[in-house]
Amino acid sequence: MNINESLKIAIKCIKANWMRSLLTMLGIIIGISSVIMIIGAGTGVRDYIVGLIEDMGSNAVMISVDATSATDNDYITLDDVQNIKTKVKGVERCSPMLMGFGRATIDKSATEATAMLIGVNSDVQFALTNTCTYGRFFTDEEYDANAPIAVIGTNSAEMAFGYQDVTNEYITVSSSGKSMKIKVCGVANIDALASSVGGGSNMMSSMFSNGSDQVVVALFMPCTTLTQITGADANLSSVFVIAEEGADYDAVGNSAVNYLKSAHGNYSNNMYTAQNMATYVEIVDIIMSVLTAFIACVGAISLIVGGIGVMNIMLVSVTERTREIGIRKSLGAKTRVITMQFLTESIILCLIGGIIGVTIGVVGAFAACSIINIQPNITWWLILVALLFSSGVGLFFGIYPARKAAQMSPIDALRSE
Repeated sequence: MNINESLKIAIKCIKANWMRSLLTMLGIIIGISSVIMIIGAGTGVRDYIVGLIEDMGSNAVMISVDATSATDNDYITLDDVQNIKTKVKGVERCSPMLMGFGRATIDKSATEATAMLIGVNSDVQFALTNTCTYGRFFTDEEYDANAPIAVIGTNSAEMAFGYQDVTNEYITVSSSGKSMKIKVCGVANIDALASSVGGGSNMMSSMFSNGSDQVVVALFMPCTTLTQITGADANLSSVFVIAEEGADYDAVGNSAVNYLKSAHGNYSNNMYTAQNMATYVEIVDIIMSVLTAFIACVGAISLIVGGIGVMNIMLVSVTERTREIGIRKSLGAKTRVITMQFLTESIILCLIGGIIGVTIGVVGAFAACSIINIQPNITWWLILVALLFSSGVGLFFGIYPARKAAQMSPIDALRSE
């Protein structure tokens, strides 16, 4: 008997008992679909989070002040920012990060929103993976001139205006009893960075909105302009340091911290901390990969349960087809032919279950990720491995029933009722 005949007989037997076959495949279907869904969605979430961090600049180091114990003398000044850029070895650029909050009114539509204001200089654009999607970043000259100009986040533009290319549009920003009409000079992917500095857009909305709107507008503007709007001093709790290409980011961060300790005379405490963004990428990647692998392994346990179910049904099938086996052996069928026949049925059963499971898993991953607007990461090798694994389950758990059928005595088999 060749392989084509074995396949035809296997498919015929599965069709003859289709309900039993479907119930047998259920464990394989659940196992494969859960593994595909978990790995696809988990990898998509990991890529999304890592992408957000990389958008903030994988070559950037955030220097922060411990605000819980800092005095006015401990906060970073704009002079410190310039000195870090020019005096600290390995630093290519340095930008202040001054937070401010207020109300924003979209001049074109009179839409009200919560304004998340981040005072920076033009160097911060070099910490972003992508430059402005539309328009441009403000220049050093505009920074020095306290120009009423800003770069808006891509998501913020979509939420506030209904479209992304909002260059040359105007937003009136109000804070501390003062207001200023701000011109949008560019649109960039800065929402993730703004949320990380400000504590997240949802928290900012709940803290600073009046409850009538859920729109949060993230604006990067000259630090000097922000101080005019809020009336606050330029006491910085954090700065963004962009290291030179190929530099040791940890060493650059430590050097910047040492400069601040020297400049402010506080060597005796841990007032300043350096956070390497590249380290965050590695940590998040490792954590998400381990979690995804662990959950996928838990989901794969159902494959073992499904394999045991396949073995049980194949043993039942051997018992039901005892006379068929006896007749075939009495007509000269060899042991390997009988073994191959039942192994083929077991593999086909699991392979069909694997195909159904892969389909459900792919659809489930896209459905789950669509809820949080994330693209799942499902590759062809993942599908191939899943199908090969399901076939392997059928092969492994089909060996014992197949050998039992093949080792039957023709005389004993023909005597059975």
